[in-house]
Amino acid sequence: MIGWHERWTPFPVEVLTQVRLVPPWLALVLAGVAAEAAAAPPRLVCYPVMPGDTVTALSVRLTRNPRSWRGAGFQILDPIGARFIAKADYGYIHAGLQACLVEPALARPPVPGMGWWLLILLGSSGAAALFALQSSIDRTKTSRALQTFGTAFVHEFERPLIDERCPQSVLRSELALSQDRHSLEVRLAPAEGKRYPNIADHRANVEYDVERVMNLLNDRRFIRGPLRARGSWVAIPLQMAPDLRKEGGT
Repeated sequence: MIGWHERWTPFPVEVLTQVRLVPPWLALVLAGVAAEAAAAPPRLVCYPVMPGDTVTALSVRLTRNPRSWRGAGFQILDPIGARFIAKADYGYIHAGLQACLVEPALARPPVPGMGWWLLILLGSSGAAALFALQSSIDRTKTSRALQTFGTAFVHEFERPLIDERCPQSVLRSELALSQDRHSLEVRLAPAEGKRYPNIADHRANVEYDVERVMNLLNDRRFIRGPLRARGSWVAIPLQMAPDLRKEGGT
């Protein structure tokens, strides 16, 4: 059975959807920034209620309109209870309360060149995100192509070694992907009670079988490096040709 090294993790398919959503997301961010820069939040300005004040007198003094207290922009605040008084209770106001007016939002003066800087900054961020996602997808395609080739390599290496009268595995194997997902080690070792493959005693035979498998699979996308020993394992380095990585081995 082939063991697949834990460093290999499949790339989620949902990322492909996220790539398509980046341009609309960037447009929404730009719209939000523009709206935020165009207007400031409303302010609440409060004045103390004096002894003997009535809601009509406050309306005249603060807005010159005796009926302005009826509007949502006029509120009576109880600072001790940290709450607004219901308009139905305005007949019982007293000193210590505060009459508050909601000032409308004011346009902020534009900062020279700020719009262009925001566009450049957000555009660069979106491009960087797209590049990072595309690079991850390319690495994943490469790793999957390496895994498929490595699995076929193990099966073909083992096939002529199996006795048809006793079809049991004659070797142990695992695939170890590099952290950059550009190369793979096919690791082979003798099964329990077996002596082949190992390069301490049978290097020439192992070299012959490795070359045989490479010729039989005849996949010019992949190149191999020199054999090396990793404890009881024979390590066969494989990598995809650099000019084929972006195509994911297709």
